[in-house]
Amino acid sequence: MVKKVSIWLIIVISLFFNGYFVWKNREQMRVTSVYDGDTFWIKSGDRIRLLGINAPELDKCLGKEAEQKLSDLLLNKVIDLREEKRDEYGRRMGLVYVNNRLINIELARQGLAKLNYDPNSRSEEIKAAGHEAIQNKLGIFGPECKKTVSDDANSNCKIKGNIDKGTGERLYHLPTCRHYKYVVLDLDTDEDYFCSEKEAQNAGFHLAPDCLR
Repeated sequence: MVKKVSIWLIIVISLFFNGYFVWKNREQMRVTSVYDGDTFWIKSGDRIRLLGINAPELDKCLGKEAEQKLSDLLLNKVIDLREEKRDEYGRRMGLVYVNNRLINIELARQGLAKLNYDPNSRSEEIKAAGHEAIQNKLGIFGPECKKTVSDDANSNCKIKGNIDKGTGERLYHLPTCRHYKYVVLDLDTDEDYFCSEKEAQNAGFHLAPDCLR
């Protein structure tokens, strides 16, 4: 009898400690703070980035809205991190789930992040959500973040700083440039209006080749 009680006691204690360590490990995955629309910290102290998308920086168009959305989805929640890898800065990144809900898709679906096509098992779904946002002109794909003319009609800051989507080349366009009126600025990126050529050059842009002097 004593032997049976001892065995059961060992089993109970073992289950207790196993459960405690499982809980403790899970607790280390609780989100403690959100940096921006695609990056956050967990209780372990690790910084984690969402795989497959890039949200705008906080000082860019809808950057704060993307950060707020990620906070609403993650803050104080325990996450599951799957298909983990490291980015070029050594940060952990992967598919982030809360109660089996893929957060990466949520940001893409609402137009609060662009696709970066990092390979993963859910990339086609993330891509479809992102393309749906583009088609519906949601978030950063809407008129709030895409400009062909300055909001301030009286402003002298009419030089357009545009980044070539294929090459990444930074070009600025004067109002006298041939294609000026067709240049659309994505204000969720480093594209912007400048008040002088010097200002544009200091930001790393150079005169577009189609501009006339």
